[in-house]
Amino acid sequence: MSGTGRRKPRDRRRPRERQFTVRYAINQGAREFVQNRVTTILDALETSRKGLAVYAVLVLALTAASFSFSESILRFLVRLLGRKLVAYSPDEGFLTLIHLSLYCGIALSLPAGAWLLWRGAVARWMPGWRGWGGPVILLATALFCAGGLVSYYVLLPAGIGFLVSFETEKVSALISARKFISFCGTMLFALGLSFEAPLVSYFLARAGWLTPAIFRKRWRHAMLICVVLAAVITPTPDVYNMTLMSLPLLGLYFVSFGIVVLVDKTRRPVPGTKK
Repeated sequence: MSGTGRRKPRDRRRPRERQFTVRYAINQGAREFVQNRVTTILDALETSRKGLAVYAVLVLALTAASFSFSESILRFLVRLLGRKLVAYSPDEGFLTLIHLSLYCGIALSLPAGAWLLWRGAVARWMPGWRGWGGPVILLATALFCAGGLVSYYVLLPAGIGFLVSFETEKVSALISARKFISFCGTMLFALGLSFEAPLVSYFLARAGWLTPAIFRKRWRHAMLICVVLAAVITPTPDVYNMTLMSLPLLGLYFVSFGIVVLVDKTRRPVPGTKK
């Protein structure tokens, strides 16, 4: 044969043998891929299990610490009602303070929970965002507090005033302490967590998973979901409080849409992600 190259040796194996070898290589590669993925998932679950255990201990510790000033927080909430609460059982007063302390413990532990989630999930699957943990958690905490303040100074006074306004000369409203704390806690937490929507939308848009086209195409469905979600979140069945809760949710949807539009115009790929 002319030229500098040498002729490749012929594969003298039978076609069936060659087919078996190729199939074995494919199966071996698939098996290694599955094993690697399973190992990664098991490692993530192990990390999550340890993180959940640490978070549970932190919640219990903060709940116990919050019990010492739970009466002051109760007076702060009762100020919205303008009257004394009623205990319908001998232990309701004590259980009310326990529930209030638990709400406080969960709220105070949310930054630590967000840090554990960031370290265990986001930093693992998206290494390019590893250094954003501190600023993101601070911003998320500020947004949660902003949602709680809006709920305390806007939604709760309007909702409680509407419900108590049905009191007449023949009907006197006696508000259960346990149900009042449950009502306030649900409204505060619901709106506080809802205020995280713009931040979540920003990161989803940076990753390329959320685009303005999705908002434009699904806005009717989003409005329906906001109304249904408000009906589920609101602890009372009245339309007034459901409407009060749905309005901020709809507003947050359009704010998230604006953020996604801005990110889509100026987005630069984050290291470790695809545009």
